[in-house]
Amino acid sequence: MKLFRNICFAALLLASIFTVHAEGYLGLDGEESTSIGIYIKDLKTGEVLVDHNSQLALTPASVMKAITTATALSINGADARFTTPVSLRGSKGQAGTWNGDLVIHSCGDPTIESENFKSYRGFCDSIVAGIKRLGIKTISGNIKVEQRLKDSGPILQWECEDIPWPYGAGLYGFNWRDNTVTVYPVKGTCKPAAPGFEIQLIKTNSGNDLVRGLGSNQLKVYARSPKPDWALKATVPDPSAVFVNELQAKLRTAGVELGKRKNTQTASTEQTIYKHRSAPYGEIMRSLMVRSDNLFAEGMLRSIAPDGTRKSALQRQKEIWATRGVNPRYTIINDGSGLTRANRLSARFIGDVLEWMAQSPMADTYTSFFPKAGKEGTMRGFLSKSPLSGKIALKTGSVSSVQCYAGYKLDDNGKASHVVVILVNGFFCKRPQVREGAENLLTEIFK
Repeated sequence: MKLFRNICFAALLLASIFTVHAEGYLGLDGEESTSIGIYIKDLKTGEVLVDHNSQLALTPASVMKAITTATALSINGADARFTTPVSLRGSKGQAGTWNGDLVIHSCGDPTIESENFKSYRGFCDSIVAGIKRLGIKTISGNIKVEQRLKDSGPILQWECEDIPWPYGAGLYGFNWRDNTVTVYPVKGTCKPAAPGFEIQLIKTNSGNDLVRGLGSNQLKVYARSPKPDWALKATVPDPSAVFVNELQAKLRTAGVELGKRKNTQTASTEQTIYKHRSAPYGEIMRSLMVRSDNLFAEGMLRSIAPDGTRKSALQRQKEIWATRGVNPRYTIINDGSGLTRANRLSARFIGDVLEWMAQSPMADTYTSFFPKAGKEGTMRGFLSKSPLSGKIALKTGSVSSVQCYAGYKLDDNGKASHVVVILVNGFFCKRPQVREGAENLLTEIFK
């Protein structure tokens, strides 16, 4: 009898939806030729309210970040931090001399000197202060940045056109200032200075564009009629070189000589002068989910296998969800951010991950990562004039012909009451129509 009532309820619900959307679930122009996966589940009753192509593997775009943060939070917790020790390696000499090198033991922290964590800035100043406290005025060696990431930089599966732009900043062993600089194309310079980085301005009749190949030191800036003081942000191929250049200047200003005396060390020791600790992982994940930050997402992915490769981190992620009863067999995951168009996830897989997290001890923390509809980040304009404003929390994802949403419906206490996943690939209408279709669907279900 209960089964019969559930079937009747589902039938009435779908009938109500199709009364509004006579052409399909979202009422899109060309919906019959569009790939759509929808999975909406009531977490309190266990009833699946909508299951439309939920096993269809689709491109999730930045919805991938919801999987990355779920994995990282469940493994590392919200209070862990990236730690970057800085040390002097060698031995102390006479008259304020250090015979050896200044060493940065980088750990893949994506947030060092980031614009998005200004209260944690001052990395160079803290290093200089540590050296001055020891009374050192001369370091015979050089600055060495030791990077333990086994593979780094932009991911091969990313589009080449994304690489020069700030959103396409790759994760390196050492990351600095969001791995970007301010470029002045007419002057051919950038700030801060990036040693070996070449900027070429090419005048064109079309719009502005940036071109830089994978690993290339040459940035081509295409512009129609640039003004002399025109500036824009662009990524750099070697963030550590930008950092070293800045630190060298800070040391000179502080009266510390570097690499100007013969190294006479006879024994080698390691003396830590500073440890940089990032914001807690929870704060980083909240930031990357609200702003959809690709660099931070890649950093959190690698945090689950800090001494391994990207492939090993992805493999560990799949294995973990498999042990939790979430079947990852028909998924393709190449990164943590979703910037690659080659990723494939089903609405059901995403929904199962979201359900597991909602039932875990980390539920409240994880739910708080998602921007609220009509209130925050990428969701500010979504359902902004609806009674559902503030009661739907979703991660959005969008690239060419892809628009996706995944997250939760919240109850009056702010707890997750429903899992919501809507994946749309290959649509032929304008993007605002997809958003409107998703808004109408949610409004009809949760009215």
